[in-house]
Amino acid sequence: MRESYLLALCLVLAAALVAICLIFVRRERALRRRLRFDELTGLLSQQELQRRARGWFDGGRSWRGAFFLVGFEQYAEISAMLRAGEDQALLAQVAGRLGLIARTLGGVAARTGAASFTVCVPDVDEQGAAQVSAKLLDDLSAPLELGGRTLVVVFRVGAALYPEHGRSVEELQRCVQVAMVPLKARGGPGWSLFDFRMLAHQRDQQGLENDLRLALTTPAMEQFELYYQPVWDSSTGVVQGCEALLRWHHPVLGSVSPAVTIELAERSGLIVPLGAWILERACTQAAQWPAAWRVHVNLSVRQMNEGGLVDLVSRALAGARLEPRKLVLEITESLFILHYEQHVKVLNALRAMGVGMALDDFGCGYSSLNHLRSLPIDWVKIDRSFISALESDAGSREVVSALFGLCQAMHLPVVAEGVETEGQREILKSLGCRVMQGYLLGRPAPASEIQALASAVS
Repeated sequence: MRESYLLALCLVLAAALVAICLIFVRRERALRRRLRFDELTGLLSQQELQRRARGWFDGGRSWRGAFFLVGFEQYAEISAMLRAGEDQALLAQVAGRLGLIARTLGGVAARTGAASFTVCVPDVDEQGAAQVSAKLLDDLSAPLELGGRTLVVVFRVGAALYPEHGRSVEELQRCVQVAMVPLKARGGPGWSLFDFRMLAHQRDQQGLENDLRLALTTPAMEQFELYYQPVWDSSTGVVQGCEALLRWHHPVLGSVSPAVTIELAERSGLIVPLGAWILERACTQAAQWPAAWRVHVNLSVRQMNEGGLVDLVSRALAGARLEPRKLVLEITESLFILHYEQHVKVLNALRAMGVGMALDDFGCGYSSLNHLRSLPIDWVKIDRSFISALESDAGSREVVSALFGLCQAMHLPVVAEGVETEGQREILKSLGCRVMQGYLLGRPAPASEIQALASAVS
C-alpha cells in the first residue's frame, strides 16, 4: 500500500516537473521570439537585425549591400488625431508594406525606433540604393485605409552602403541617421545617400550648437548683438520703425551668418531662450526711440508652441517701459499649419494688449489668400523673392500688384521688404506701395547708429 502511494506520488511529482519544464520551454521560446521579432509589427527586432547583419559581414564571401533608415514624418501629430489603438494599426500596416518590399528584394526589415524602420538589402551599389529608396518612397506613399478613413503619410529614407560607408552595423546605422539630417532640414518626403561630407558638416553643426548653448549661459550675453534695419515711408522719407536682427559674434569664428544662427537655434530649440533675450533687448533699446517709431521682432513657431508667450511679452514691455503699440511681432504662415486655433488665440491676446502683428513673407506661404481674411494681423510684408524679380519678370510684377490690391481691399498696410534698387522702388511706388525696407533705403546697423539716427530725428 505504501509502495503504491509512493509510486503515485512520484508520478505526480514527475508530471508536475514535466509541466513546469514545458512552461519554462514555452516561456523561453516566447522570450526568444520577442528578442528576435517586434511584438507589434512582426518585423525583426533591433537585436536580431544586428545579429543577422554581423553574420553577413563576417561570412566567407565578400558581402556588399545597403542599409535604409525609413522615418515616419509627423507620426506623433498623426497618432494624436487617431482613436485608441489606431496608431498601432497604422504602424502595423506600414510594417507590412516594408516587410513585403524587403522580402521582394531579398533583404530584411526591422523596427528600430518608435516610428522608424531599417531595411537591409544585399547586392546593392550606389545606383541600386537610389532605386531601392525610390521604391520604398513610392510604395509607402500609397494611401492607407484606417478605421474607414484614408490616410496619406510622408516618409523619409536615409541610405548607406556596405562596405563603402561602414564595416559594422553600428557604423552603418550612424551613417543612415546622418543621411536623414538634410532631409529633416528640407522637410517633406525624400531620400538621401550618406556622404562623408555630411558627417563633417554634422560634426561642425554639433560643435557650433554647443558653442551657441555656451554663449546663452553667459550672464551678459556678450556674444550677441541686435542690429536694426529701418522701415521707411518712401513718399515722405520718414522712418516708421526698425526690424530687430540678431548678430552672433563667435569668439573664434567671428560673425556667424544670421541665417545659420537662426536655423541652428530653431533646430536645437535654443530659439526659445534666444528669442526671449531678443524680445527683451529690442524693447529696452526701442524705449529710447522717437514716439512714432515701432520695433519689429520676429517670432518663431517654437516660441508660439512653448506657451507663456503672452506673459513673456507683457514682462518685456513692462521691464522696458515700452508702450505696447510700439511693438510689432512678425509671424509667418508656417505658424498656422498645426494648432491653428491655439495660435490665433495667442495672437488675439497679444493684440488685445495693444501689440501689433505683421504677417511676414506674404505670398510664399501655404494658404495666404485663405488665411489673410481671418488672421489677427495689422500689417503684411511682401516676400523679398517677389521684390527681387520686379525689374526682370513681368509675372512677379503682376503677382505683387495683385497682392497689393488684395491687401488694400482689406485695409491692411503693406511693407515691401528686400528693396535693393531704384528700379524696384519706382515700380513699387507706381503700384501704390509707400512703406519699404531694404539695402537701398538702409542696411542693418548697430543699436548705437540707430540711436544716433533717432536722436537726429527727435
